[in-house]
Amino acid sequence: MAQAHTEGWELLGPAQPSVTKGTGYVTEAFDVNVAARVATCPSGEASTQCSRLEEAASGKASYRFEWSWKCRNCTRRDACVGAGQRHRSLVVGEHHGLLQARRRAMKPDAFTGLMNRRAAIEGTISELVRGHGIRQARYRGLRKTALQNWLTGAACNVKRWLRLLAWDLEIAAA
Repeated sequence: MAQAHTEGWELLGPAQPSVTKGTGYVTEAFDVNVAARVATCPSGEASTQCSRLEEAASGKASYRFEWSWKCRNCTRRDACVGAGQRHRSLVVGEHHGLLQARRRAMKPDAFTGLMNRRAAIEGTISELVRGHGIRQARYRGLRKTALQNWLTGAACNVKRWLRLLAWDLEIAAA
């Protein structure tokens, strides 16, 4: 997602929801600024520590924010700090801001309509690949391959139209 953002591409699709561990606040409840290395909890308290963690095998970086002494007298402590923990800690990836922006963009109904359109397009592509073998070209050359794709798409549309007519005739006969 970060590479697409830097190259100016817009990725379409849902983001993974944040992980929930029982009751309590999820990651979205916190205002996280990875560049400034500060996070703010739902009570408005800024984090006291930030550590950069890097996986040795993949080199993937993540950041751990902690609120050590600020959690002791907080009124929201039960919803924020788990049982057996002394303070709250939050671990996020280095591209957390992009992920949060995608999660916020998923909320409106316009996103649902866009995903419905995407599902229809992916279904059509799947039908063309599975039912008509469009992944393999029978001919050499860009023009002949393009012609094959146009004719295959037209044949698919004719088949859909005939199925729709047959269905309408069945309903009319019943």
